[in-house]
Amino acid sequence: MSTASDSTSAMSHHLQFATALSESEARTVLFGANTRGAGFSESARGKAGEAGELRTLFTADFVRTADNESPSLTERLEDGAPLFDAGNLPLEGLSLEAQVAAVRERFLGLLRRGQRAVCLGGDHLIKYAALSAISAVHDDCGVVYLDAHPDCTQDEALYFGSILHHAWQLPHIRPERTSLLALRQVNPRERGGLQHWRPGIIPALDFCERGLPAVVESLVAQLGPVKRVYVSVDLDGLAPHEVPAVEAPYPGGPTLREVLVVLRALASRYELVGMDVSEFIPEFDPLKLTALATARLVKEFARLLP
Repeated sequence: MSTASDSTSAMSHHLQFATALSESEARTVLFGANTRGAGFSESARGKAGEAGELRTLFTADFVRTADNESPSLTERLEDGAPLFDAGNLPLEGLSLEAQVAAVRERFLGLLRRGQRAVCLGGDHLIKYAALSAISAVHDDCGVVYLDAHPDCTQDEALYFGSILHHAWQLPHIRPERTSLLALRQVNPRERGGLQHWRPGIIPALDFCERGLPAVVESLVAQLGPVKRVYVSVDLDGLAPHEVPAVEAPYPGGPTLREVLVVLRALASRYELVGMDVSEFIPEFDPLKLTALATARLVKEFARLLP
């Protein structure tokens, strides 16, 4: 019987699609950050203690391996020449604060060189780290937050349910320049956070009730007069039949192709400065469907032209 460590050792640490010769020459840089410390949702796969035993596999490597086993170009037959895979950040054994600091510094270095950063988590800590770096570099950046949940509970602790509550206290991350995309599962405490901060919201039902052009129009209106946009993806924001291996799946989300259409529309209007993808649990992905969807999202994003 194979063990988690056996599976990990067999995994690839490089996405073959990414063929940029060096990090300095790449337009987009991919890196893995297996952050742990934001906690687990009770609604996910049992109680938090049970979920805490998961993520023995490095999620970014699982995605790389799945895509390398079935390699492909983008849907428009583009290769990965603009993308460099920088491997994984060494985060094992670090405190929550040190993990956030390490991911933040990695984002900062790339953003200051004018490169796109794509981070594969990991849990919600990568989101706060990324938004903290965005705030330090750009004062005119909007945020598209794809998630079934609003993550804005007003709590002093930094955890999965309070990421945006803390991010909106950063100097240049503003709720009025944030759009919560595909929102559909909100508890009473989160509703209080939404009423306090009043971000833009696009309910998941809008994708079918109003259609993709109207969704894009709403996004543009909610983001306001910004030149840049950062995209944060919790995979549970997508339809669970396409990404089943997530911590807190919830029915009714948009499909991957609908999200890709939205991203292409955003790229035609803004400079997309980066993206994070979080909450993928490889132990729940025996068919590697979630891994392949994640890889496709990364590859299509890397080829988006301004």
